[in-house]
Amino acid sequence: MNRNVTEISSSQNNTFKRFKSLQLKKYREKEKCFLLEGQRYIDTALLEGARIKAVLFDALTWETLSEHKRNYYLSKTEIFVMRESLLKELSQTEHSQGVIGVAEIEKPEKTHWTGDILMLDRVQDPGNLGTIIRTADAAGFKDILLLKGTVDAYNAKVVRSTAGSILNVAIHEIEDASTIIETLKASGYNLIVTALEDAVFYDSPVCYQALNCLVIGNEANGVSGQLLEAADVRVKIPIYGKAESLNAAVATGIMLYKIKETKLK
Repeated sequence: MNRNVTEISSSQNNTFKRFKSLQLKKYREKEKCFLLEGQRYIDTALLEGARIKAVLFDALTWETLSEHKRNYYLSKTEIFVMRESLLKELSQTEHSQGVIGVAEIEKPEKTHWTGDILMLDRVQDPGNLGTIIRTADAAGFKDILLLKGTVDAYNAKVVRSTAGSILNVAIHEIEDASTIIETLKASGYNLIVTALEDAVFYDSPVCYQALNCLVIGNEANGVSGQLLEAADVRVKIPIYGKAESLNAAVATGIMLYKIKETKLK
């Protein structure tokens, strides 16, 4: 085995234990890293300069790579190789590709934005959050604010649902809603809140301004009373059939593209 490759042969290995601990939020926060599965996403991250601190392979996957590919990985980051059963302990997908990246969690410091942004208020379902992040990336939204009570963005199910988009957006974890509302207002943002009562239809031109912050609420309870009170405009998406409401991720997609549409006219 190449002397620049570190081999892990036991689940008792301290480095292996550290990687496995990243399955839990408290250790992700401590290490400021998360596990990223999928060779395509890892390769894209390395190509675009994202901070991949290590790449973990099972032995067979590593050995079947071309020498050129192995040298490429070695030139970019640390490489750890282990038997398949060990890598499966780290994987949270049903069919592992035999490779897992250890990506750095970047904590953006920016509190003054120049474009439209998305705020999520206690969104709980990992699949919803991952889909929302992926859709926001597709719609060109760079900053996503997660209010306290929202599921961890680096949860394995969330990361998987983003299909790599977790690396393309800035995730801002917000502890205090009051402070961020004040900051947004002072920065000239139009606070758009989705609601069912006292709301105008989402396609009304009066809903959108030069700078917009779209707020999407909890799947069961919607947006908090505090945010409803602070809203500049409340909007609703019409329901033409018999469904009670739209899925949070679907509603977010409709709204994000409507905001983008207003900028393209």
